[in-house]
Amino acid sequence: MSTLSRFLVDIDPNKESQPALSRTLQFVGNTPVTIKLLSCVYAPSVLANNFLSPQQLAKTKASVLKINERKLQKLTEQHASSLIKYEIEAIWYTPLYLGILDVVEKFKPDLLIKATHPHTITARRFFTPTDWQLLKACPVPVLFVKHAEWPDNATVVAALDPSHNLSKDSELDQRILKSAFDVARQLKIPLHACHCFDPGYWDILLEAIGESGQWADVFSGNPDKDESRVLDKLRDEHNQQFAQECGELIPNSANQHLISGDIGNVLPQTLRRLHAGILVLGNTYRTGLLGSTAQRLLETVECDVLAIKPKDFEFFV
Repeated sequence: MSTLSRFLVDIDPNKESQPALSRTLQFVGNTPVTIKLLSCVYAPSVLANNFLSPQQLAKTKASVLKINERKLQKLTEQHASSLIKYEIEAIWYTPLYLGILDVVEKFKPDLLIKATHPHTITARRFFTPTDWQLLKACPVPVLFVKHAEWPDNATVVAALDPSHNLSKDSELDQRILKSAFDVARQLKIPLHACHCFDPGYWDILLEAIGESGQWADVFSGNPDKDESRVLDKLRDEHNQQFAQECGELIPNSANQHLISGDIGNVLPQTLRRLHAGILVLGNTYRTGLLGSTAQRLLETVECDVLAIKPKDFEFFV
């Protein structure tokens, strides 16, 4: 990502507060940037109006877009800066995520920024269907803004998987780390990295290996089935891989956090302890629904989420 200078900001025309734009402005330092404000709208009630002729319908849609363009223009005037070149665009598109992706393809931003918010009665689920589709399909990094304000002493946290359970033989971890480093540098806030070692997963696997009679074949150095020693060895290997992955970008071990337990429970706790403003994670999904672990994390973590795709990512609608 390096220096971020082109931002595409999804603006919800029905909201007074625009946290996505507020977050984008935090990236503006001492160098010029281009910020494109996008309002992607679709009003099925307009299309369902049988009293409108095709000409009247076209005029109505044009009027809706003109109203949204005026709203976007007002935002640029409110947040004018000599360092910011604004562009605005209002489009009529359904489904909404395809409209956003079409603008991404044409504008080629360094970062797409979109606000998300609770949308159920229990206020526990943040991501909308449009959000999930963008997570799956957007070729550029997407920052989902959950709150207008960050905690005091906010940090950027990169979630790494040095064992490559989800991205074998890929460069995804380094892309996550480099993106997190660039974001932290531009925002001038500390950078941390974390990796979760789940002993529960390994307990189940070791038990299965033992029952299959293949213990000596898999763990030749532990013929007596000493599971605790194997777990300690595995944890140490994970720690070494993790430190190696952090490399020069996060050389300080105090900023490297090997956490132990179920990731859905321990990662949100770690993020709160580190005052995380942004969690940077990888997203390898191309089709279908996101994995249950990824879904659970994206819905339950309290901070903003920056999703990074692999280098060879391709999406076919």
